[in-house]
Amino acid sequence: MSLLLLEGVFRVLPFANHRAAQWTDRPSSYYIHAKSKSFQDAPFLTEKPANTYRIAVAGDSFTFAPFMQFDDSFPKRLERMLNLNGGDRRAEVLNFGVPGYSTSHEVGSIEQAISLKSDLLILQITLNDPQRKPYHPTGLTRQNEFGTYEPMGWLGKLGNYWHTLGFVLRRIHNTQTHERYRDYYFNLFQDARSWESFTNSLEKIRALSEKSHTPLVAVVFPLFGIPLDRHYPFHPLHERVHSELKKLEIPFLDLYSAFEGIPLERIQVVPHVDFHPNEIGHRIAAEQIYRWLAQEDILPENLRITQSFDLRTDIRLQDVGALPKIP
Repeated sequence: MSLLLLEGVFRVLPFANHRAAQWTDRPSSYYIHAKSKSFQDAPFLTEKPANTYRIAVAGDSFTFAPFMQFDDSFPKRLERMLNLNGGDRRAEVLNFGVPGYSTSHEVGSIEQAISLKSDLLILQITLNDPQRKPYHPTGLTRQNEFGTYEPMGWLGKLGNYWHTLGFVLRRIHNTQTHERYRDYYFNLFQDARSWESFTNSLEKIRALSEKSHTPLVAVVFPLFGIPLDRHYPFHPLHERVHSELKKLEIPFLDLYSAFEGIPLERIQVVPHVDFHPNEIGHRIAAEQIYRWLAQEDILPENLRITQSFDLRTDIRLQDVGALPKIP
């Protein structure tokens, strides 16, 4: 009798019947510039145009922005922000992000960026960057192994009909998946060879920056596979990255605080399935990077936004302080 009552509860209550969303807000197709040679960016001139401030962003899939239009990525959003003044000087922010890249691969991206006479190098760091790969990735090659529960086998099929069992199976899956997700990243940092690959690559990138007299900064992203709340387990890994960047005197911005407390469903590109940031996540990143670059006096004065407002609810450009308050 108790089992029957429990099954009735699980059939009625929505939280007990959680399934991966059947809808999608991903683009039905992905456009590119007619002369583009890759999905990374629009084409640009090899020789930097006059009166152009060129920024190059080297990174992995968090820079590339999978499942998104290329011009929604944070490099392109930052580019649009830097060109709002409409002056004689123009900004370019080039996207060198490659899904699957580790910092060891990004040494080559930095070399390419320097050869293009970039004025600023931004190194985007994700916590799986120490991973060693004896090949050069070009994109995502497998599904997210830490994603949502998918019923499999006879037990999974039974769970589709017996909701109590399905709920238990999902809870077991979620607990085990979170543990494996955490362990994967901590193991990367604890593996001596992986960490050495990461630190050596940072040193090479720093040396390239110094030799070419090209300023270098780093941006550290949090992981979007576990809630960004007080239980977020990866702060020790962030701190270890910070320590290495400080040792090499590389200025850096950590974006964790910008995303703290935001529900994952609002910032994952495919909620519960793919843990890369979506358009909201990339907008937040671009805004935070812009503010930090301006505050640190890294950006040229004539590329800093001169007009900004606290509200955008009226077509008139007026003092927002004079607007009537909403009851």
